[in-house]
Amino acid sequence: MIRRICKSIYLIRILVQWLFKLIFRDGRSDSVSCLVGKTAVVTGGNSGIGYAVSTLLASRGCKVIIADVQNSEESTKQIKEDTGNSNVTWKHLDLSSFSSIRDFAKEVNHEEGKVDILINNAGIGISKTKVTTDNLNKVMQINFFGPFLLTHLLVDSLKATKKARVLFASSIQAFQSNLTLKNLTEELNPLEFNVEDVGKSLELYCNSKLCNIFSAQEFADKLGKYGIRVNSADPGAVFTELFLSGHDFEVWYMKIVRMLRIFRLMLYFIGEDNFGGAQTLFHLASSKNIENVTGQNYFRCRPFVKPSILDDPRFCYELWKKTEAIVKLSQEEKL
Repeated sequence: MIRRICKSIYLIRILVQWLFKLIFRDGRSDSVSCLVGKTAVVTGGNSGIGYAVSTLLASRGCKVIIADVQNSEESTKQIKEDTGNSNVTWKHLDLSSFSSIRDFAKEVNHEEGKVDILINNAGIGISKTKVTTDNLNKVMQINFFGPFLLTHLLVDSLKATKKARVLFASSIQAFQSNLTLKNLTEELNPLEFNVEDVGKSLELYCNSKLCNIFSAQEFADKLGKYGIRVNSADPGAVFTELFLSGHDFEVWYMKIVRMLRIFRLMLYFIGEDNFGGAQTLFHLASSKNIENVTGQNYFRCRPFVKPSILDDPRFCYELWKKTEAIVKLSQEEKL
């Protein structure tokens, strides 16, 4: 009982801090950097926040590689027209497949030689298809295991440039995580989707966002000696399709949420569009004022706290080792 009360007080304190920054702090980036000659890989760049940050990077002259499972030819065409930057391309990447991630990384390493900016933005909230071809929960694989593997496989290209930057998409929902080493690979029943799976799916989403903050923290420690800066970014409350509609993760209970308009009503008062949500990612990717910042979790273009469980070095060590085994890194690929 006392433990629950303490956790509730902790969560309320974090939420109050988050809401204060959301409502009263200007979340726009002050970056004026020219990115001509830089190369960025943006996962999930076909739509939403990924599309917005790809546009912002391209507008500064950056070469942008949109890495997405969806056909992104129309998106790349639109970005080129909007920014006048013809150096925007799309490469297929399916984060729910380790084989696809390896093929993508091999192609980028061979064709580009260097990657200045890696933005691990892609993610899903809920999916009807609950198990991937690698026999892992789809939410956890796309949101965490996939980016973890991708970052390892692109390390040589990141090392090839001065002060490369790697970003992971976090969320305030990371503070609601119930992650343990035992439930890291927890699966839902693949045969049916029932009411119990609703809460479980949301728990997995929260866990995946905690893991992304963890990734930024630990990669920062391991890659710092190469001059690579790694951080995580919370986009805030954004009008995104992540939970509300549109893709294979739309299910009947989310239609009820849309009908009630509860979430949309909240976003009407405190939410932002995708370009507003992309500001912190863009800031961390481009601003010269923070080029030496690493291992931090940012919100509204400013440092924000991290979940307290990440202060436990033993937990972080064991989580890293277990994830290395899950994504099947070879000895040469480990950091």
